[in-house]
Amino acid sequence: MSKSLKAVGILFVVGLLFVGVAAAQIPANLSSIRSSQITDAQLMQFLQQAQSTGMSEDQLIQEFKRRGLPDAELEGLVNRIKLMTGVSLSIGADDEPMEDSKDGKSTIRKYKGESRPFKIPAKPSRVFGADLFSGADPLFIPNLKIATPKGYVLGADDELQLDIYGNNISNQKLTVSPDGFITVRYAGPINVSGMTIEQAAGVIKSRLTKFYPAMATGATKLQLSLGSVRSIQVTVVGAVKRPGTITLPSIATLFNALYSSGGPLDNGSFRNIELVRVNKVVALADLYDFMLKGDQASNVTLRDNDVIRVPYAKLQIALEGGVNRVGVFEVKSTETIQHALDYAGGLRGNAFKGRITGTRYTDVEKSVIDVAKDQFSNFRLLHGDSLYIDTVVDKFSNRVYITGAVFKPGAYSLDQGMDVKSLIAKAQGLKEDAFLNVANMVRLRDDYTKEYVTLNLRDVISGNSRVQLKREDSVNVESILNLRDSVTVYITGPVKNPGIFRYEDSLTLNGLILKAGGLSENASALKIEVGRRAKGVQVVDKGAKTSEIFYIDIEKDLTYKEKEFILQPFDVVNIKRDPTKVNQLTVSVEGEVFLVGDYTLENPEERLSSVINRAGGLLPYADPQGVRLIRIKLLKDTAFIKLLARTNIDGSKKNKERSDSSQILDLNQLNSQTTEVAIDLSKIMRNPGGEDDPYLQNGDRIIVPKIVNTISISGAVLRPVTVQYESKKNFDYYISSAGGYSRNAYKKRVFIVYSNSRSQRTKSFLGIRSYPAVRPGSTIFVPMEPVKENNFGAAEAGVLVSAFSAIMTTIALLTR
Repeated sequence: MSKSLKAVGILFVVGLLFVGVAAAQIPANLSSIRSSQITDAQLMQFLQQAQSTGMSEDQLIQEFKRRGLPDAELEGLVNRIKLMTGVSLSIGADDEPMEDSKDGKSTIRKYKGESRPFKIPAKPSRVFGADLFSGADPLFIPNLKIATPKGYVLGADDELQLDIYGNNISNQKLTVSPDGFITVRYAGPINVSGMTIEQAAGVIKSRLTKFYPAMATGATKLQLSLGSVRSIQVTVVGAVKRPGTITLPSIATLFNALYSSGGPLDNGSFRNIELVRVNKVVALADLYDFMLKGDQASNVTLRDNDVIRVPYAKLQIALEGGVNRVGVFEVKSTETIQHALDYAGGLRGNAFKGRITGTRYTDVEKSVIDVAKDQFSNFRLLHGDSLYIDTVVDKFSNRVYITGAVFKPGAYSLDQGMDVKSLIAKAQGLKEDAFLNVANMVRLRDDYTKEYVTLNLRDVISGNSRVQLKREDSVNVESILNLRDSVTVYITGPVKNPGIFRYEDSLTLNGLILKAGGLSENASALKIEVGRRAKGVQVVDKGAKTSEIFYIDIEKDLTYKEKEFILQPFDVVNIKRDPTKVNQLTVSVEGEVFLVGDYTLENPEERLSSVINRAGGLLPYADPQGVRLIRIKLLKDTAFIKLLARTNIDGSKKNKERSDSSQILDLNQLNSQTTEVAIDLSKIMRNPGGEDDPYLQNGDRIIVPKIVNTISISGAVLRPVTVQYESKKNFDYYISSAGGYSRNAYKKRVFIVYSNSRSQRTKSFLGIRSYPAVRPGSTIFVPMEPVKENNFGAAEAGVLVSAFSAIMTTIALLTR
């Protein structure tokens, strides 16, 4: 029993593990999955698998498509991959072939991105020199199109090209046998193992001279060159990224082998790399010499079975802050901070050069490093030291300011013995408007509080006063223009740009009119009024004169009829309108008339009846009881008048179509700008020009609605409704049509609004209510009865009890 339980438990655990692994993988079918449902962990695992299997970027995109991921979701997934890895993938059709042609003929067909494997970029290393090996390819392919290196030692499988030319001509390819021999025609086998190309050529020449006598005289020459190179095996061990045995061409060097192995680890040595040959160290490579000086003395040619050993770094330090190259550097035991700074490219321009601080690891804890500038060349470093170079102190040792009315304000250097006069000279002197009586100088005390020093610039400039400057002194020279009050003049009336203008000395009346854009077409050039401040006003005298008025006549071309008039500060100029030029007054007629449109009034006293007659009168189905006259409250608001001229009262575009009263006016929208004049058109048309016939004003709107044969009941009724008008039905009938009054209806205040916006309320006499007449298009409104406030509190109850007690006491006394 216990064994079966154990088996069940093991299966349960395995199942959970399987479910966990499956949940961490991207599903095989992505057709119904949004890209946001794929977690970062799932996506990163998939990308790592794609990298390990050598999948290309195009294959990665095709894999998502094969699993059914829609293009819209694929785009979002590609953006996430870019944010996570920095790799930009292309969703477009990258499989279009490209042809590399030469002389118009196709030579090779490639496909975009075909050989570009997907690779997640590694995090950049902070170790100096590591970037030299970033992106290293383990399949190192050397460039064989180079001359045979001097000192190249021949070995088995090398292929030599022997050329004899001159009096005798011969060529032969020679391959070095495993024993080190080559077979030369006529000369036979020759041992060249361990020889250089130059040495082998000398041996071959000595052996062939008896067969080619002309070689002795130089008439026949011999040339020996390296054809194809052999492969050698080199072992790289120690602190490298890919240790092991690698196969390289025989012309490969030490650096080629390091590159093929991926380079040293972050904690590997870059400065003590050993080349071991036949159990002896034959070379020590310091990569810093190559990276900093370009010195390749240690980049020696490798031989078969060479061993490259990269030890771990014994002394690494970190440099941060104000150096040109921050990171981790390897230093030797004999080197100092100055050497480390040289490896880091030196200090930046804003680096604090007086001291370097940092931390150091002891055997049990950390300690602080504090090195003064004079110790940079002597201070010995230890493994793990971390140094920080700060920036300079944010303050100036020799700065002074000058601002205001000088030609070149700004900051200047404080020279030895410099005074205020010298500072003004550095700023190219004072401007013409400089105020010379007083200037302010702000000085910082030692505790950085401010001290204000008052200067007399006249004495400073003349040399009678010499004020020595200190660091951070700030001199401000005021302008007399800034010290003056803002002097203005004002012009109103029919000019292009009325308003306030700055007063200038000797400003004339026609000059101000010109500043305001000139006179308008309807302006009068006669009796221009200038109001001037009175001087010496006796404020204690009632009716004291506060202004002096001048009247000036000019021509329309701004020339004077008499002498020129000079304005003074704060003058008010009033231009009058020409009384002979009166603007036309326009009204509009809309709704149910024969001729809908705008009408210009013949005179300011034209009445409503006249315009209705000019519009052809009312149509048969017009409602004369509902005619409305809409008047603009603010006649000066020309923008609003233009708006009304372009649109109907309800804000819709004017289309000259007839409409009923429900479509013509929305008083809630326009009550702030317009008002309604109550009229009775039937009475007006019966007596044109009578007292009831109103004079029209500019911008008036005459609204003639269509007959509306309905009655609306709203307010405190059981069911607000609109019903058909019946002439024989009374007021109570329409209330009943709305279900009757509600419980809180205020019956005494029921009123009716007619179609022309007139209203009439319910009247009551001796308890008998008299309801207003109901007409077509009316609205019956039943207000709610106001809530009565209950003010009967404790104080009122006390007064009532006291009064009741007094009354009862009085009754008791009277009944005795």
